[in-house]
Amino acid sequence: MRTKLTKSIRPAGGPCHIHQETGRDKTDFLLINAYQPPSITTGPYVRLLRPMPPISLSYVVAALERSGFRVQFHDDSLCRGDREMLQSRLRELRPRMVGLSCVTPNAPGVYAMARAIRAIDPSIIIVMGNIHADVFSADILRQGLADYIVHGEGETTISHLVERLVENGGRGRDVPVDEIRGISFLRDGKVHRTPARPFIEELDSIPFPAWHLFPLDRYELLGFASIKRPGSLLLGSRGCPYRCTFCSLKIMGNRRRRRSADNIVSEIAWLKDRFGYRQVSFTDPIFPLSKREGLDFSEAMISRGFHRNMVWTTETRVDLVDEELLGNMGRAGLRRIMFGFESSGQEGIDRLGKSFAIAQSRHAVKAARKVGVEVIGFFMIGIPGETLASIEGTLRFSRRLDIDFAKYTVFSPFPGTRVYEELKAEGRIPETSAWERYTNYPTSEVDPIYMPDDLRTEDLIQSQRRALRSFYLRPRIILRHVLKIRTLPLVELWDGLLALFRAN
Repeated sequence: MRTKLTKSIRPAGGPCHIHQETGRDKTDFLLINAYQPPSITTGPYVRLLRPMPPISLSYVVAALERSGFRVQFHDDSLCRGDREMLQSRLRELRPRMVGLSCVTPNAPGVYAMARAIRAIDPSIIIVMGNIHADVFSADILRQGLADYIVHGEGETTISHLVERLVENGGRGRDVPVDEIRGISFLRDGKVHRTPARPFIEELDSIPFPAWHLFPLDRYELLGFASIKRPGSLLLGSRGCPYRCTFCSLKIMGNRRRRRSADNIVSEIAWLKDRFGYRQVSFTDPIFPLSKREGLDFSEAMISRGFHRNMVWTTETRVDLVDEELLGNMGRAGLRRIMFGFESSGQEGIDRLGKSFAIAQSRHAVKAARKVGVEVIGFFMIGIPGETLASIEGTLRFSRRLDIDFAKYTVFSPFPGTRVYEELKAEGRIPETSAWERYTNYPTSEVDPIYMPDDLRTEDLIQSQRRALRSFYLRPRIILRHVLKIRTLPLVELWDGLLALFRAN
């Protein structure tokens, strides 16, 4: 029996999940967004955090639904880790299996969730996926934190795995699964990993995210990406041909696969008509990758009239845009574009594997400003080889660029990246399970996992805080946001100011 959703245009309800009629049957699969407590690693910036729509999880739910399984979602993050609520949900839904997504920054929360599930009901099969689970699959399995690890893209693999487990009544720890590609599991004390599953070639074949099972009224886009509310996330492609050393998206492959413009715009129409969204933000590391792709998408948006009532944001590279492309995207509803400028020095850019020229950063900003598209800039401090002088150069560079928003992160070699492997081989990353040290926002209580030569933790912390203050507390930027941009609510502006002044 399928789960019935209480009728609603935009699903709403309690702080953790929406009201649903679950019937008497067991739920086949319960996907949980695990709570990660705002730790001291977020420091004064905790007030700026917003609960983002968990789009990766919604794709997994959609794939399982299409395969005919009884699937539910529980957002433990919105419940702030309430274990009584978790216990109530597990008793209510009686899931055969639970799925958890694990990346390094939220690993402590995911591990705690796995242990809580084991304590509440040891019979539940736990399936884990995403980058951290992929890299540390053997350790996770040996610790008993999961029964199965899904590697790579999850939609097809998880559907095959759940099908096999359901066929065997959910008693999945001893079920033969060796022929299912893209998983790891423990048998007789040994970790077994099956051959990798090929990437999904036809992305248009993937069902739209299952947002009808999510408490959409509780999610927001980050302030610098939010223009019209409500706003949702949108995926246009998977895989990336570039090889930036700090990027962990290699789990999606180096060959880019993209959705057709018509398919993307059809999802935008669905998001608008079904849920009332007024904005979409691409989650792709690069969209568009080519000028033709950007022009085709812009044409599709305009031909179907969505340039009149939908706005969108995206991220791409500074060496992939020109005035013609940005002008067309602007007419199609693009309001804000994100560029990873990263550093003011070519040496720093090259160390990160970005492979563009600094002059192209200035040209991209100039082109965007000319056609009226606002610019968000990403900058990184503490990269290998960094000095206080080079950090100061990046801060000056960010202020001289005529951009509207700036985000400054401290370099962190996350597991799954090329630079992680390199620094680990050099002995520059200590062996530790203190995953909170893999952070872009270190504090004096928790130092970063990697430190460049001749720099201290305090140097990075103070540089990051000085960067934010020196960029946003300029009269020109304040007036631009108050009089022109005007997309941040007063409460968010206030939270931002508090963060800047508390960062001392």
